[in-house]
Amino acid sequence: MSKESHLERTAKEPRDERLHTVTIKHVNQINDSIRVFQLAIPNQKTIQFSAGQWLDVYVPDVSKAGGFTITSAPSVAVAQQGPDGQVPQAYLELAIQKSPDNPPAAWLWQPVPVIMNAEVKVRVGGSFVWPPAGIDVSSLRKVVLVAGGVGINPLISILTAIADDWKHGKLRESCEVTMLYSIKDPGPPRDVKNMLFLERLTWLFAERVVRGTFRLFLTRPLDTNQRNDVSNMEDGMVNCHGFEVKFASRRISLSDIASAVGDDRDSAVVYVCGVPTMTDEMVEKLVSNDGLGMERDRVLFEKWW
Repeated sequence: MSKESHLERTAKEPRDERLHTVTIKHVNQINDSIRVFQLAIPNQKTIQFSAGQWLDVYVPDVSKAGGFTITSAPSVAVAQQGPDGQVPQAYLELAIQKSPDNPPAAWLWQPVPVIMNAEVKVRVGGSFVWPPAGIDVSSLRKVVLVAGGVGINPLISILTAIADDWKHGKLRESCEVTMLYSIKDPGPPRDVKNMLFLERLTWLFAERVVRGTFRLFLTRPLDTNQRNDVSNMEDGMVNCHGFEVKFASRRISLSDIASAVGDDRDSAVVYVCGVPTMTDEMVEKLVSNDGLGMERDRVLFEKWW
């Protein structure tokens, strides 16, 4: 059986009817498998979306759209005049994993000079969004974001949108955000530039642009001996431009989320995004009576494929 395409997998998801033309203006290669793209919105136009949504992306010479999550905040896709009277270039940002079997991704992974300044067409869609439907964000005491691997993509957009909401007084001063981020351990020397969005996350919390806690989890495949003895899996620190970021050498657990939620289950929301097995297991534990027992509308999730 062939793998479902993005359009087939998201056929029942809400999506905008409009197609927008954007231009590839910047490409940053994070590591061997991830590139971050900045797509400029021309003619001082605005593309409206909610943090957490994705794009149908139509690239030249490929008939079917690829699906890629927006990693920037909605505020930077708005053409608005700055204090100096200038109107900065509005843009959308995408982090795209190398995938030779995915034609749109393969096109975007051509040599950078080939794709620079190329026009692509995009359409906004998706229901995994901030603010959460039916919940007054001014009532929230806790927001917990749980990301596994490139599941960070919608959550970095949501986190920066939360920062914007704080700045504009939409969230209570006492609301705490906890970001739990699990990625594959690249091993020493652990260059932060090769770890997707680690620099941005560190800055947001260290400079208190977001009030709360950032916790990093680094995982790696275990051989047979390590499965029997994990004592050599030591925690440690990653240096991020002078900020020491602690990491735990394990996966995120239910107890990590429970600790972040505390006694505020009825005034908290939890967002989970990761591979299907991780996401399904975590969500079930969060809503079941044998687990954390949260209301289902307070646990939002999306799976990446």
